[in-house]
Amino acid sequence: MSTARDDESFRADVAQWMAQNLAGEFECLRHRGGPGDEEAFPELRKQWERHLAASRWTCIGWPEAYGGRGLSAAQQVIFHEEYARAGGPGRIGHLGETLIGPTLIAHGSDRQKARFLPGIMAGTEYWCQGYSEPGAGSDLGNVQTKAWQDPASGRWVVDGQKVWTSLAHESQWIFVLARCEPSSRGNKGLIFLLMPLDQPGIEIRPIRQMTGTAEFNEVFFDGALAGAEDVVGQPGEGWQIAMALLGFERGLSTLGQQMAFTHELELVCAAARANGAARKPAIRNRIGAAWMGLKAMR
Repeated sequence: MSTARDDESFRADVAQWMAQNLAGEFECLRHRGGPGDEEAFPELRKQWERHLAASRWTCIGWPEAYGGRGLSAAQQVIFHEEYARAGGPGRIGHLGETLIGPTLIAHGSDRQKARFLPGIMAGTEYWCQGYSEPGAGSDLGNVQTKAWQDPASGRWVVDGQKVWTSLAHESQWIFVLARCEPSSRGNKGLIFLLMPLDQPGIEIRPIRQMTGTAEFNEVFFDGALAGAEDVVGQPGEGWQIAMALLGFERGLSTLGQQMAFTHELELVCAAARANGAARKPAIRNRIGAAWMGLKAMR
């Protein structure tokens, strides 16, 4: 268990590393790449991921047995606070590090852990999430993407469509929730698959937003393939695996975004003071509500 003195020493280490490393070629990444800005400098942010990994600043909460630092929740909070304070860019490796990585550690096979965890940790392989669908939204019990097993090869064949798939165009892999039992309904008869995106039968189409950016995508599956060894859990257990992953998402995975939101609110407050808007009761009320929301999130 870490002590207060240990935590403050750790905070100083993180702050010092960020000051020394978020500089030079990475200087332009400060406060870039967050929600609504995820198209910013994708290749340089991937290079930043590899730079973080070289100093073991990726996957800091993973158990040491899998290459992580095994840091306490308190120290993970400290890391994200200092990362946001320094202006650390949005993490392209976020979904791999905080969602599919912990899910594989908890539920994946030894082969899956050996195949996928090192690339996530090294910042060399990136993941996106195949959950939401046009006809179901985020109602995962209503997914219609279908998967069936080819009896000759043992591979799973997938047809369907996913939507609002963040950074699919920058990813190599997607985890997909699909229906593997044709007569099943709701949360029964689902399968959780790991699929390479660079293959025939997968098409990625950007969704252009009113901001002009397109960090979200539609992903179409038309006879796309997943190996028999790339099923997490067993066929029919997809719901349990999907819920376990969402449990990790509701844990520490969004800490970085929360800290970045806090920085954005500080900028709003500074602008309101500078232009006099802070004297308007309606603006003050909205800023106060945002501040309370951030505290509740934390």
